Amino acid sequence: MRKNLLAATAMAVVAATGGLGLTLATPATAAPVGRSAADGDFNGDGYADLVVATPKATVNGQKQAGQVTVLYGSASGVSTGRSAMIGQNTSGVPGSAEAYDQFGSSYAAGDLDGDGYTDLAVGVSSEKSAGHDDYGIVQILWGGPRGLTNGALTVYGPSVGASAYLYGSGLAVGDFDGDGRDQLAVAGFAGVSVFDDGFTRTAAPARTELTTGPEGESRGTGSLTAGDFDGDGAEDLAVSGADDLDNDDDRGVWLGYYAGGAHGMTYTENPATVPLDAAHVRAAGDIDRDGYDDLVTSGSGPSGAGVLAVHYGGPGGIPDSSRTALIDQDTAGVPGAGEPGDYFGAAASVADVTGDGYADIAVGAPGEDVGSLDGAGAVWLLKGSASGVTGAGAQSFTQDTAGVPGAAESADRFGYAVRLSDLNGDSRADLTIAAHGEDVFDDGVRHSDGADWVLRGSGSGLTASGAMSFNEKAFGLTYRNKFFGSVLES
Repeated sequence: MRKNLLAATAMAVVAATGGLGLTLATPATAAPVGRSAADGDFNGDGYADLVVATPKATVNGQKQAGQVTVLYGSASGVSTGRSAMIGQNTSGVPGSAEAYDQFGSSYAAGDLDGDGYTDLAVGVSSEKSAGHDDYGIVQILWGGPRGLTNGALTVYGPSVGASAYLYGSGLAVGDFDGDGRDQLAVAGFAGVSVFDDGFTRTAAPARTELTTGPEGESRGTGSLTAGDFDGDGAEDLAVSGADDLDNDDDRGVWLGYYAGGAHGMTYTENPATVPLDAAHVRAAGDIDRDGYDDLVTSGSGPSGAGVLAVHYGGPGGIPDSSRTALIDQDTAGVPGAGEPGDYFGAAASVADVTGDGYADIAVGAPGEDVGSLDGAGAVWLLKGSASGVTGAGAQSFTQDTAGVPGAAESADRFGYAVRLSDLNGDSRADLTIAAHGEDVFDDGVRHSDGADWVLRGSGSGLTASGAMSFNEKAFGLTYRNKFFGSVLES
């Protein structure tokens, strides 16, 4: 079913400027290889920067106030010595660190004020807003020559309703009207907003509420991603979530596809080529290099081990595409074997690791056993090609792979989150991996402290040569069981 958005009247959040009805750009001749391969340069030095978020971080004694850590890129990659920790107690950021705000529950990067520097939108999904606990807000940290040191703007969602609850739990940035300027999409518990162009350092533009299906149905909005799936120069939005929040016994999955354009966004419910048992939105990028972004989703699959679905874009976008590929650990060429509880595809990111112009897919399986170690976790790289993604040339890594720092342990959950981005400017994306269950402080008691790893991209794929890892110790933090660095933009 395709129909125009039944959107609410656009609302001013701080100040209204402009609308979605802007002139559409010339149709694209080639889509980006992967959005994360190019953006994220907050200080404008030409190197992408890395953000790892810890929404459960204790800040000034406030439990789960939340914090993000920014590691600035360079010709040698990232280093904990070139970093900053930002929260609501940071100078220039409105508000204050309070217990259970969960600053950093999501984040997305893009140039929202059009000044040439990438900005960082941060979800604070449990912030008290409009007089309600857990209504949530979004805070936009402004980029500049010195990085994210230019203050922030607080953006509010609806004042009532399910869409206001946990506002900022999901974020995506895209040029949805095709005018060359980034816009911000925000998900709450059960709704999605898209902001127009025109953010300034002091005011947000008008906000439009998107439909999530037939009136009267209660649907969750769990994840979202942007990509130009129809190649028209305006990015589109894919959103997934629980199909029926009122049914505790059988909450299926729905997927909404919103085609961008100068005259607004057009909604398609559950595109026909998308298997709904693998419809959790993960990432987007041009995997087959045909000029159209492709959508990556995932689900538990028939065996419960996890499966990845790739929905190839085309002139009609995802709804009119007849090409869908399913891939899992039992696909020829993919290392390992699928087992229930592996959660293959629970995390995914898309960008060009090898520099050949084809976007590749990094996949996490945080439940993967490594030998006799339950839930140690693993990651894979699936390589793009003219025929799309297959198992050919696939790679896998665990903490027991030669060159990867550390050692695999039960319940590490290596691969809980993954992010591809070019951190050293060599035109090959590097892979950041989160393991939220990593035990960092050796006191004889098992904890889920969390840590992150970076594997470098190369012409042949990912390499453990020069791999690095870091955790809260590098920043002078001593809290336990906070899942440090467990949130990564896909």
